[in-house]
Amino acid sequence: MKLLDQVALVTGASRGIGKSIALGLAAAGAHVACVATREENAAEVAAAVRALGRRALAVGCRVEDAAQVAAAVERVEAELGPVDLLVNNAGISLPQSLLKMTEENWDQHMDVNAKSVFLCTQAVVRKMQAAGRPGNIVNIGSILGRNAVPATLGYCTSKAAVDHMTRVLAIECAKWNIRVNCVAPGYIRTELIDELVREGKLTLDAIEKRTPQRRMGSGTDVAQAVVYVASADAGFMTGSVLVIDGGWNAYGYF
Repeated sequence: MKLLDQVALVTGASRGIGKSIALGLAAAGAHVACVATREENAAEVAAAVRALGRRALAVGCRVEDAAQVAAAVERVEAELGPVDLLVNNAGISLPQSLLKMTEENWDQHMDVNAKSVFLCTQAVVRKMQAAGRPGNIVNIGSILGRNAVPATLGYCTSKAAVDHMTRVLAIECAKWNIRVNCVAPGYIRTELIDELVREGKLTLDAIEKRTPQRRMGSGTDVAQAVVYVASADAGFMTGSVLVIDGGWNAYGYF
């Protein structure tokens, strides 16, 4: 298995893409700390990881809070062992048009989607660097980090920040043998997408017609990309943004 006995910490692991990543890493041999805002929300995923024969831990943590992040990393290392792989997956999307957009909406996107990447990466890299251990950071971005669509100012801006943080972090961390990359999904069928469809903010048929492969992606599509990026197979890859979108980004228009 590509990640045999590595310890992975996955944020936003209670559902959607994060859940798929946690299970994909477990299938690849990793032990997984499943982090969510509330510990009970991650418990089911942790149980599913254990069912795959790997060790798991459910951790409650607000990833935009530095003290909580530091405490979560300490707990993971105490109970599962030193973190080899951090997947910064936690994210939100709260569409609002410019003139209706609130300051709270902006702050939420920046805190959860961008600030959390900085805080979690800093906490984990401190541990790796102090111990002289190599490691991997995989940030989950989005094709909307490089494409603009209406009513997504906070989301697009925060995901663009994730792209650029990936490059800066990769340069800084290379001297410690820590790789930093980003996986940028296109439209992936998750609970969040289903919620937006029910609210009339997205139309599945339009997305599928716009995508060359004529389908939405799955959590498994993203998880497999994360496993590859984190594995030794991608050992010379750092500072890269790997797009997983069925060809959506190949078009130059929405």
